Amino acid sequence: MTVNPQASALQPVPPALPAPSLQEAVQAWEAFGFFRPLLEDETVRLARRLCQAFYGLSSPERDDASPLSLYWNLFERLVGYGELSRTPVIGDAWQNYFLDSLLSVETAFSRKAQYGDEGLGAAMREGVAQELANLQTLFRLSADWWQDQAQRACGGSAPAWKDVRPLAEETGSLPQKARWAMKTALAGCPDWREAAPALAHYHSEFGSGVFSDYLAFRWEGQLTGLTRPDPIRLEELVGYGRQRAEVIENTERLLAGFRANNVLLYGDRGTGKSSTVKALIHRFGDRGLRLVEVPKSRLADFPLIVNELKERPQKFILFIDDLSFEEGEDAYKEMKAVLEGGIAARPDNVAIYATSNRRHLIREVVADRQPTFNDEGELRPGDTYEEKMSLADRFGITVTFLAPGQEAYLEIVETLARQQGVEMEAEELRRLALRWEMRHNGRSGRTARQFIDSLAQEKR
Repeated sequence: MTVNPQASALQPVPPALPAPSLQEAVQAWEAFGFFRPLLEDETVRLARRLCQAFYGLSSPERDDASPLSLYWNLFERLVGYGELSRTPVIGDAWQNYFLDSLLSVETAFSRKAQYGDEGLGAAMREGVAQELANLQTLFRLSADWWQDQAQRACGGSAPAWKDVRPLAEETGSLPQKARWAMKTALAGCPDWREAAPALAHYHSEFGSGVFSDYLAFRWEGQLTGLTRPDPIRLEELVGYGRQRAEVIENTERLLAGFRANNVLLYGDRGTGKSSTVKALIHRFGDRGLRLVEVPKSRLADFPLIVNELKERPQKFILFIDDLSFEEGEDAYKEMKAVLEGGIAARPDNVAIYATSNRRHLIREVVADRQPTFNDEGELRPGDTYEEKMSLADRFGITVTFLAPGQEAYLEIVETLARQQGVEMEAEELRRLALRWEMRHNGRSGRTARQFIDSLAQEKR
């Protein structure tokens, strides 16, 4: 069984296998091993309760809700999930949700498989194969089966969740394409025991848990996956080729398993510093690169972040955008600890990339340069000044993005115009571009893109 992550979303799903009996379904719900964390999902747990209610069994979670009430609850969850999806729905609403949950759940199997599908022990391989056969029984509970059971138990009508229409039929990012291909392969597999090697390979290629679902994350006390990260590609960025080459080279070192440098991208606003970092996941996501955006206010969480990432085979860039500190802020000390390594040392699979409009990251004031004392009575304030200014030196690599000169700015404009198919006489384009930058934010790559976007809209 092979899985092609680039498979077309238009490929049909093979016909579903016949649904099991109610007794077989109830038995399958009790046969969870490695995949037991699936039962922590509220919707999956609700489906289990409903099956037990159909069969007349009591449940530790059972309350006074009738089977019909449970059915309506499950109906709302499944149909809502399918209708709001931005990727193709495989099978019916239950089957699509079940497949997504199966691929997202973190298990001992997925965590071991992410290090290489050839490294699984015989006991794990055999156990997973048998468990997948039971999971296939639950997948085979079609929409018609659920509706029929509800109508039998309640003696009335129940809505069907067979046909749902997602918001979009796009496979999107590389993880989403790989997931769609794996879901399609499972849906069409006559015996899921044979799918165990393909599932292990899926996790070895794309990771386990949330790391198989997303390329980019935001740290908010915990990792939150970004469904639609900035789509900018390195190929779309114009100018600053030497600077980007330095960032790319350091990133390739990280991916090769070497200890990469932390990088400070410093320079004028609108020159593409942040876009350079964000674009890296689209170039290297298929090689295991993941991006984690960390707000400055969360720098103290570095030990927690490291603990979350250090045992993963993926490589991570901790991205701190627009890093700077005002006078009186002492959060720069947290940043120094992060860069120099405290109790929670930076692991080899993590590098810190920060952008800033300030070369030394901290706003300078005249008092910082006083040689002996300042108005606050601090002795040797110059030492404090040196401590602050040394923060930027903790980055192994500093890459400078300066505002382009006029000719460089116009070259960026002309390149973007070609990319977007804007046709105009060269002299007219240059004249309008110079007028635009004078009236707006000055010369920068961002200004050039805003000008071309506006021009392209006018030409439509």
